[in-house]
Amino acid sequence: MGTRGLALVVIMVGLVSGCTPLAQLATAPAATPAPTMTPAPNTHPPTLTPLPTPTSASRPLASPQAPPASPPVGGTQGGDDQPLQEMALIPAAHADLDLLDYPTRYRLDLTLDMDGPRLSGHADVLYTNNEDIALHELYFRLFPNMDDEQGGGTVIEQITVEGEPVEPQFELDRTAMRLPLEPPLAPGASVEVGLDLQVTVPLGAGGNYGAFAAQQGVLALAHFYPFVPVYDDEGWNVELSPTIGDVIYADMSLYDVTLTVPEEMTVVATGKPLPLVAHDDGTATWRFVSGPARDFNIVLSHEYEVTRREVDGITVSSYYLPGDAEGGEVVLDVAAEALRIFGRRFGLYPYTELDVVATYTSAGGIEYPGLIVIAERLYKDTKGTKGCSDRTEWVVAHEVAHQWWYNLVGNDQVDEPWLDEALTQYSTSLYYEDRYGETVAQRARRAGFWDRWEQARKEGRDRAVAGPVASFDVEDYGPIVYGKGPLFFHHLRQQVGDLVFDDILCAYFQEHRYGIATAESFLAVAEKVSGRDLDALYQQWILE
Repeated sequence: MGTRGLALVVIMVGLVSGCTPLAQLATAPAATPAPTMTPAPNTHPPTLTPLPTPTSASRPLASPQAPPASPPVGGTQGGDDQPLQEMALIPAAHADLDLLDYPTRYRLDLTLDMDGPRLSGHADVLYTNNEDIALHELYFRLFPNMDDEQGGGTVIEQITVEGEPVEPQFELDRTAMRLPLEPPLAPGASVEVGLDLQVTVPLGAGGNYGAFAAQQGVLALAHFYPFVPVYDDEGWNVELSPTIGDVIYADMSLYDVTLTVPEEMTVVATGKPLPLVAHDDGTATWRFVSGPARDFNIVLSHEYEVTRREVDGITVSSYYLPGDAEGGEVVLDVAAEALRIFGRRFGLYPYTELDVVATYTSAGGIEYPGLIVIAERLYKDTKGTKGCSDRTEWVVAHEVAHQWWYNLVGNDQVDEPWLDEALTQYSTSLYYEDRYGETVAQRARRAGFWDRWEQARKEGRDRAVAGPVASFDVEDYGPIVYGKGPLFFHHLRQQVGDLVFDDILCAYFQEHRYGIATAESFLAVAEKVSGRDLDALYQQWILE
């Protein structure tokens, strides 16, 4: 196996850059022992073709500068695109681009037809073989085909590999597309794939919590583009995605996405928006460039209103729907404070922006790089008691925590979902602890996960936290992964103490930042930092 995206030096515990130990947080209450919860027993790449430049009929909006032209992709790790990609990163994170090990680069040029609604256009994907073996095929995931029964789907009209047409092979109900590579792609070599495509967005709820759907004037376009999955010690990670949980298992990539839409639409997406360009035909072209990102999402509507706040040089934006201004402000406040707390606890948030967007998802919220979506219904439920009955605050803080545990530190969300979800749940309780104090945090932990697991256990539905999403029943996934799972981190904290636990999370973040983590690698960091054997704790809370 080749390196998985990083060449990092592990920094000495207690001197981790961008991470402040728990007791040193200026706004945190005095250190208090975590509440006791007694467990139940037994329990050199080629150049991508530049995107077309705007026509002479185009006119800039809101800025005197037109979007910079797409430079060719170079052969260094950062590439000749680096100055453009740096626009999406705060200055302290510019050097992070040099840590990436030839990431996959996506360049998308798309147009939205509201009659479908349908996206059509072209994608150029530059993939580099970072493994130590030759690859005989390259896979793409076509997640919109999961929604074919709801009217969604992807049609690939033409594919070229290095400019030559190829015939793909479709697998897994057309949600996976295999491209044979002849000759095989040698280690360190790159290949450019061009795809002409049409993507139809399902009307109504769609599948996977409405993450990819057109509902009530809001288009949510999660996982809309042909996507290269992870290649690891199991080979290409392609499998039928479960109907619950997350579908993405991804390496870090870089994105340059252009989308032409009706001029009245507000477009929110992963990355940094460049100056908008309007056209005489009533359309406008948006362009977004990303820093290192594990995924790319777009949400758009003609009804969005927005409120913003600056946090440590980062712009936090809350996009809400008409009538939800009060909820939009509450969501902004929670997201901004969570971003501040987690950045000081875990490590640097590298992006210039964090967008929080209301959609009609059936989930409470869903995370994407630099962008989280929150169910519109929760904007009307923002008057609860701190740490207990206000579900909106919990959901927003939880999704912000996913910027660290899922995006910046990746893992296999399909086969090992507890690693990011359970840690994110416990991190959410840390938000309450730092913002409101230990008494509120104790109530939040009990309501957020202990009571959920305890109810399932009383009903005879206890099981191991470890396991792929597909191994869970719908009614057990939440109580076990989101309820029992975070209790592992709670008891780890009790065992090693507050300061060491905080150092474990800092070290875990730094060692796996922009890479892929596993349960074994988390345990390795935790044991190294704490100097303890944690096998018994892991067995009790995760494997039994």
